[in-house]
Amino acid sequence: MTRPQQAEKSFTIRMLELVRALQLISDSLKHLRQGEHWHLVTLSGQLRALLTERSRQADPLLMYIAQSLQKTLKIYCMQDVNDPSFPESLRDKRQLHVAGFPLTVERQFPAQFELNFSELLDLEIILFKGNRYSVRTLIEWYANKTGGAHYSKQIPKDFASLLAINFFNIQPIANVLIQLGEATLTVGRNLLKSVVDLEFHALVVIPPQDAQNSTNSNILFDSRYEGSSMQLTLSLNQRLMPSLAVVGLQGVGARVESDRLIDWSKPRHLFATLTIQDNLSTRIELAVDGVSVGRTEVKEPLFVLSDPLDYDMFHNRAVEGSTQQFSFGVCQVLMIGREVSYLDRANLMIYMNKQQKETDISLILYTSGSYGHSARGTKNLTMTGNVKHLKLSEIHFGS
Repeated sequence: MTRPQQAEKSFTIRMLELVRALQLISDSLKHLRQGEHWHLVTLSGQLRALLTERSRQADPLLMYIAQSLQKTLKIYCMQDVNDPSFPESLRDKRQLHVAGFPLTVERQFPAQFELNFSELLDLEIILFKGNRYSVRTLIEWYANKTGGAHYSKQIPKDFASLLAINFFNIQPIANVLIQLGEATLTVGRNLLKSVVDLEFHALVVIPPQDAQNSTNSNILFDSRYEGSSMQLTLSLNQRLMPSLAVVGLQGVGARVESDRLIDWSKPRHLFATLTIQDNLSTRIELAVDGVSVGRTEVKEPLFVLSDPLDYDMFHNRAVEGSTQQFSFGVCQVLMIGREVSYLDRANLMIYMNKQQKETDISLILYTSGSYGHSARGTKNLTMTGNVKHLKLSEIHFGS
């Protein structure tokens, strides 16, 4: 029998594998906190796959993704078992010493120092009967000897002794692996958030429409990542109620629709957010003039890149579709590729509120049949059809 031909996995598949691995770690930690210790097997296997994999046909997935996205994985920890400040008179008397914890993504204690996550793997966090063991060794012990990746016929004597230690129903070495799992989950989740979390702001004007020009899906902005299912669509229905549709890289989608009618007799600030939550769910919210009009939550992280330059973007037209007869104006539009602080968001809301009241503010009016297009990787917006550059005071909103 000939060997099956091998195909290189795409970055899309590797990214989805990271999402699944983080979900497994999250679920394992939940069970472990409930005392279901057998989930250490799942946890150790995923930590090995993400952090310490060294086979010829694989690499540490979390490290690979971070490098591909040009992101640094930072972690803060305490001194390991080689801490020079440890009392010299007691150093040789230690039977068991666990050090380096807590692991946090922000400095919480003055004595903590910053490491790249890959450097953490070589930190010697366990001293047992004179032998020092690193983070990497502990993960590989659990994964390769106790079922995370293999059920080995043999086990290191020190590892067997450490597994047998139990203080008040707490196994120190298991607790170490749990803390490593929590740190990996946090770092991995923050990596996803750094490329997924987004805020979209648009100050738009909807002039009176001829009834025949409005459909049940009037596209305001439509963006798609070429060659994938990733797509963001902001539209109005026939009653001019806004909705946001999102489709992630894994093909999972969600839609948020306004729960109320909107008075379009003046410019409105449309505001949408997509954020990955601590439990790896995705929260999507839609607001008008700072008032929430709809929200939903998806039980998994929707992988949608937050950089607008990654998308093929259309104004007043769907990415796949013909021109529409709808008409609307754009005063401001911006997409922020991160979770915004409360202070920055408040300042942005104040700015948008001021812009709404400026009667001489400039806008682009897409008339019936016209649209704008920004190709992926460019900031230039190409106009097609009768696109007008006006002042807000020139727009007639009707009685």
